Amino acid sequence: MILRIVLLISLLTGLNISVEASDVKLDESRLAGPLTLLSADDQKIVDGAIRLIRSGDHVLALVRLAELNRKTPDNSSLRILTAYTQLQLANLMGAFEEATKAEAAPNGDSYKCVFLARIALLRGRLPICRRELGHARQAREVADDELKRLENDLRKAEATSRNRDS
Repeated sequence: MILRIVLLISLLTGLNISVEASDVKLDESRLAGPLTLLSADDQKIVDGAIRLIRSGDHVLALVRLAELNRKTPDNSSLRILTAYTQLQLANLMGAFEEATKAEAAPNGDSYKCVFLARIALLRGRLPICRRELGHARQAREVADDELKRLENDLRKAEATSRNRDS
């Protein structure tokens, strides 16, 4: 289902996107820092939401995360979890919106930049992808192989976009 939506968006925008929604992985270990800012009760809700995500119950996970986002709107890890859940539900626009909020949050590390870059690439928002890739490179907190894969995917998408425009 997600692949069909990505292909449809690709056809509508004229982009041949070289990355699929399934290529966006959730690195839970990179979410730990901002999650420690939550109360113990809220952390339990997050743990439950992560279990729901793992089991494929994305709708219920999204409901739980939405409640926490209303309560704590500036937690980058909550926003990343919400973006990932939106993506699993094939809501690319919602995932992009949440990833953008995660990147703007005052906490977290460069993982939020990499995550937004991946979602931006899926959306065909190549300048945003390039900008966030640059932020992640400057921070030097992300493995080089991960950044190289993202950069290669971005180059392919940019080449496709240039070919389409010529």
